[in-house]
Amino acid sequence: MLDDLTTAASSPTVWPAAYPQGYAVVDVETTGLARDDRIISAAVYRLDARGEVEDHWYTVVNPERDPGPVWIHGLTSDVLEGAPLFQDIAAEFAARLEGRVLVAHNAVFDWQMIAREYARARSEAPVKQRLCTIALSKELKLPLPNHKLESLAAHFGVVQRRAHHALDDARVLAEAFRPSLRAAAAGGVRLPLHECLPLTEWTDRPRSGQQAGPGGYRP
Repeated sequence: MLDDLTTAASSPTVWPAAYPQGYAVVDVETTGLARDDRIISAAVYRLDARGEVEDHWYTVVNPERDPGPVWIHGLTSDVLEGAPLFQDIAAEFAARLEGRVLVAHNAVFDWQMIAREYARARSEAPVKQRLCTIALSKELKLPLPNHKLESLAAHFGVVQRRAHHALDDARVLAEAFRPSLRAAAAGGVRLPLHECLPLTEWTDRPRSGQQAGPGGYRP
């Protein structure tokens, strides 16, 4: 369990009935930001309806390509060479996401990267809704200097140990999300939930005059 080092009020006695029953706080590190970039590490903290941690999971992933900005994420080709491929961890990852709202900082990016990896694996991520903690901090009108994860963490007194490491970023976000969720519940704030639509940009057949890339990807 995570220690609650924040100054947020305790969990409200009356909890909004419309709030989700569980969350998957996610962070992924990638080879870059483009549509054809790959996930190289992923972490999930599963939380209950009130934001308490149930368990956590972490893996590195062999992207089958150059790892990209090693100076940011620290994962070299040598480290990733013996790591599992995404299709090898897809089932376990899915089990961690199943039936929960995906929570991430800039959630649309994490969701799109995850959805594309599942599309490459000829599967579908079991995610129906996502919640962005940037959007939630705006709903709560938190006095942040910017919308970086480090600023949200500092606001709630959460200590970052290793920025851009998926497991630590997910831990930090889980710690910051819990008091945010409690504040939202206490204030009757509607959570900024967004539907995760099925991915439509992948196909086995290229457009006319265009070659499909690996896995049927079309740029």
